Amino acid sequence: MPNKDYYNILGVQRNASEEEIKKAFRKLAHEHHPDKKTGNEAKFKEINEAYQILSDPKKRSNYDNFGFGYNDGGYQQGGYDFGGQGGNFWDFFGGSQGRTGGVEDLFDMFSDTFGGFRQPQQEESSKGEDLYLELTINKKDLGTIKTVEYEAFGVCDDCSGHGVAKGHKIINCSTCHGTGQIRYTSRTAIGMFTRIGVCNTCKGKGRIPEKECTKCRGVGRIKAKQKLEIRIPENLENNYNIVIPKGGNSGKVGKPSGDLVLNIRIK
Repeated sequence: MPNKDYYNILGVQRNASEEEIKKAFRKLAHEHHPDKKTGNEAKFKEINEAYQILSDPKKRSNYDNFGFGYNDGGYQQGGYDFGGQGGNFWDFFGGSQGRTGGVEDLFDMFSDTFGGFRQPQQEESSKGEDLYLELTINKKDLGTIKTVEYEAFGVCDDCSGHGVAKGHKIINCSTCHGTGQIRYTSRTAIGMFTRIGVCNTCKGKGRIPEKECTKCRGVGRIKAKQKLEIRIPENLENNYNIVIPKGGNSGKVGKPSGDLVLNIRIK
């Protein structure tokens, strides 16, 4: 087995401080983690091996004095062991020798590298969808009032847009216990990882109806025919757009309505 220069692997001097070694390890771990497109699993393991030795004062002293391959019961020739007595890889992230406490800190450190293991809580759109309609008129319609009929989502009259059946209330989601998030644990080459995702039951809101409104199925809106009276300007030009605020679809569960954009064409 060829000798390994752990200082060279981490890119630090032989007299580097503990803090300098930690910073070097953090930087290289970000750069070479296998989950990145440019990652390198072999290099990542080598970096971990180097850090396990150099972060432990006793192992580092033995390495400095006796070189690569010295066996003191925890430092094994030819590789590293996350289950050994040293456990410095996990200790760096605040974990214990039980190898469970440090997962969250490790997860935090790499979250930006992986594009965000922690998925942000999903939020419903701030308002309903905008609608776009065309209205064709004659010149004689200029200066008059026209009635426009169209289909759009309106507020559910049974639950007043709250999505809750009459006589019931909003409660904490039983799946995520009101947090809006679910933890998914998976095993990887370097241990157990926990990914936090949005709860599918409450869609990240944390609270759900005790019983959903049967008419709108809990969304607070239903599709129906809408009528709108529009006064056509006398000097209107062809292909003209009029925006009617809140004339579009109602938002879900009490969210405001979107707008209606009416494109008027003259025959």
